[in-house]
Amino acid sequence: MFQEQKLIPPYVPYRTFQTFLEFLFDEGIPDRIDRSVWGLRFSGSSGTQLMTTLKVLNLIDQDGKPKKSLEGLVYAEGEERKSILYSVLSNFYVPVFKLDLARASKGQFRDAFKSFGTKEGVIVKCEAFFIRAAQFAGIKLSKHILAGRHGKTRNKALVKKLSNDTQESSNKSVIHAKPLEDSNKEISYKFELASKILSKYPDYDPSWDSDVQIKWLDGMNKLYEILSNEE
Repeated sequence: MFQEQKLIPPYVPYRTFQTFLEFLFDEGIPDRIDRSVWGLRFSGSSGTQLMTTLKVLNLIDQDGKPKKSLEGLVYAEGEERKSILYSVLSNFYVPVFKLDLARASKGQFRDAFKSFGTKEGVIVKCEAFFIRAAQFAGIKLSKHILAGRHGKTRNKALVKKLSNDTQESSNKSVIHAKPLEDSNKEISYKFELASKILSKYPDYDPSWDSDVQIKWLDGMNKLYEILSNEE
């Protein structure tokens, strides 16, 4: 138990962890998880952090052999998967689960992570992983814990700005599309190509993670910017 609490909590982005679980669902769980499994899909640092996370959460042993808890996270669905994730989290984050997470203050939450010996440079990332995992497991967290999460307010503002910029660029493109089509066959071809690209572009979903929203809007904004500059 004492050795377990000396381990630094996972600080890989939770979406990387989730992507890996989805990868295992599609490809199957190998007898041993090592670099040959994740090397082509994740960078060196992300892959190393991912392996550390799997070991810390007791999802694989020190030799990389998968445990039943990993199989559960990969193949279970709905409430069963939430229950397995809750068990995985509660087994490792003992100091955190000693708190009343539905009422705990930000300071209490931070102190619980400091008890692992977590360094200041990664403690915010450690908290972020737990928060996302807890939300997936259906664990209620206090507004104090969720308040002021790094980048949340900034990302929302950026999403709104990109959304407005995209709409403005879209309007400009619509205005100029017809005359350009009439006057220049090459530009007309570019608009036709752009239309094909847009037809394959996923529809915007407000429920996406803010980082995904930003990437979607940024890509759309760049496309419209290119089209509006072709005059």
